[in-house]
Amino acid sequence: MAEQLYLGFDAGATKTVCLVGDRRTTTGRGESGPANPSSTGVAGFAAAIADAARQALAGTTGSPGLAWIGVAGAETPGMRAALRVAAMDALEAREVWISHDARLLLAAAGVDSGIAVVAGTGSSVYGLSADGREVTVGGWGHLLGDEGSGYDIARRALRAVTQAADGRATTTRLSDAIPAALGSRSVESLRSQLYPAARVADVAQLARVVLDLSAEDEVASAIVARAARDLALAVRTCRRLLGATDQSVLPVVLGGGLLGERSPLLARLAGELEQGIGTYRVMPLTNEPAAGALALARAGRDPTRQAEQAKQSEEAEQPEQSEEMEEPVLENPQQVHPQPKESLS
Repeated sequence: MAEQLYLGFDAGATKTVCLVGDRRTTTGRGESGPANPSSTGVAGFAAAIADAARQALAGTTGSPGLAWIGVAGAETPGMRAALRVAAMDALEAREVWISHDARLLLAAAGVDSGIAVVAGTGSSVYGLSADGREVTVGGWGHLLGDEGSGYDIARRALRAVTQAADGRATTTRLSDAIPAALGSRSVESLRSQLYPAARVADVAQLARVVLDLSAEDEVASAIVARAARDLALAVRTCRRLLGATDQSVLPVVLGGGLLGERSPLLARLAGELEQGIGTYRVMPLTNEPAAGALALARAGRDPTRQAEQAKQSEEAEQPEQSEEMEEPVLENPQQVHPQPKESLS
């Protein structure tokens, strides 16, 4: 009888990584194209994970058993359900779990509950409580948000450069470095290079120039400081929504291309969190996120689903109101306020 294998997927907007292993050992790795359903659709998601799994399973003797897939664009229960059905069919696995992609960072760092910060091309902050409740702050995309992301940093740098060219702002070394990074010699050429519609990833890569100059250029330093403040605000907001007490120490796992161990953005973010209310244990991610997905598949349980099921059971146990029951009398109906919108997915 073939041994059961576990599959862990990091299904991103740029690429999809699949790790395969038994209970103890990672036996295969596969990599395919993007799987974010917001851009590829459910069919594209299914094709990407199937391709990555095929590569990872090549040469193995076991059969797919349990799979965990962390995917951007899976914030709602409805989308998760649709992706799970598609994945079950594409992988022919015994069970599939779907989660927010940032959750993989927590698992990869060996953290059961806490906050994950992703800052790469885009940005988002994700929180998971011990009882399986989830909170997402940010992650609105480059037009609506993604503060502290590569795109956000690059956009601020581009505006600083063009304003300096007009004489409206302080001179900066970015005025030479940004055009050079794009293979040009002048700020004036930026208009033709970036319009009518530059790719988000191409713009976001300019954030590296800003980070590299932040130690010696005041404008670049200010841009990085702003990004750190924005990410810190998202972390503190996530902490509040999770209901964490001021005395508790929350792990904060940092991932994404801008938050490497020696990144100036990481250092600024850690400093911002030290100044706020509450205590944090900042942990730069050292494993790839797919390793977290594989660990979750091996664990074989989904506390977020358990939390949803517990909530549904609690609601089902509530006694139905009798039709003959009198409506409550309100002394002042104007004082009745609607309940706030649910923040947890």
